[in-house]
Amino acid sequence: MSKEMNWTLDQLLAFVTAAELGSFSAAARQLQKAQSRISSAISNLELDLGFELFDRSSKFPVLTPLGKEMLPEARAVLNQCLRLDSRALSAANKEPISLRIALDEALPLETIHSIFSQVGDLFPNTHLVITNGSQDDIAIAIANQRADIGFMISNSALPPKLISQSLGYFKKILIVGKKHPLAQEDQLSLSQLQQYRQFVLCNRSGENRENALSPDHWDLDSYYLICELVTQNQGWAIVPEHIAKASWFYEQIKIAKSDFLTNQLIEVGIVKRLDSPNNKLTDWITEQMRHLMDNRSI
Repeated sequence: MSKEMNWTLDQLLAFVTAAELGSFSAAARQLQKAQSRISSAISNLELDLGFELFDRSSKFPVLTPLGKEMLPEARAVLNQCLRLDSRALSAANKEPISLRIALDEALPLETIHSIFSQVGDLFPNTHLVITNGSQDDIAIAIANQRADIGFMISNSALPPKLISQSLGYFKKILIVGKKHPLAQEDQLSLSQLQQYRQFVLCNRSGENRENALSPDHWDLDSYYLICELVTQNQGWAIVPEHIAKASWFYEQIKIAKSDFLTNQLIEVGIVKRLDSPNNKLTDWITEQMRHLMDNRSI
């Protein structure tokens, strides 16, 4: 006769959170529970499963081989529960009292903000909170439930429990400072570019950077800082067209042509948690963003 399993979702959540954060105490802080409750939940889960999930012999708990195998399974169960919650809330057609929106600073904010001027008329009872930041800021804010939805340039390294939906693309261009040696050339080859420093976008940890084409490259977490350094003739970069053409930079840069760079595009997406319910307001804002992208307004 097979053993009856009596594990609970709270136990799975304690297990996954402790595994992701690397300690029971960190999991307790994240879940706002006493550390003893986290330890008991994991111990009871281990007892029910019949094997240990963590090796507790050192200062911090380390996943056992079986624990590593169980982690993706536990995540899958929790994610399915989040989806169920989302579908239930959407089916109930509950509209948000407030909506917190995080916007990537790399997007053309002055154009996107035109959407919000209509929200007051269409959704007069909803309070909006709108913040701007880097890719990392957006993803972390949503993961930690400080924002409900975010619009950002695509980032494959999203935290767990987040999903991204593509809204469209806008153009990237090759730029150099007007006094940089490369500015004297009408058409640039890869070998010419590789002789000079390239500025490449990365996240705030200095990781997950875009592909570098030059062996001499700097990694920076802001397209605006990249463009500023290009205006100072310190190197070259491939950046979103709307940023390069901003009034702060446009008079000091040259949009360069290349024989190997064609159709450089950057993806824009909406990011939210798996348990985020659909509602009329988020659907409307998402559709307006997609409309802007389709009409090349951004």
